[in-house]
Amino acid sequence: MLIVDRFEEDKAVIFDDEKQIILDRDKLSPFVKEGDAVILSDSGVYVPDKAKTEQMRNDNLSLLQKILNK
Repeated sequence: MLIVDRFEEDKAVIFDDEKQIILDRDKLSPFVKEGDAVILSDSGVYVPDKAKTEQMRNDNLSLLQKILNK
């Protein structure tokens, strides 16, 4: 799974399960935000994977709630 960590000037820093990838910002859809999971579209542009992003956010929220309730 590819996750956008941050944007630095005209670059996007993306992590997969094992490594960091630096891409030109123009390789990403303008709708991609930091923290989004992304997938490569047929047109060669990375676009948000809304389902994966939502799943990650829900998992993270659930984990945070468990930590805070201890």
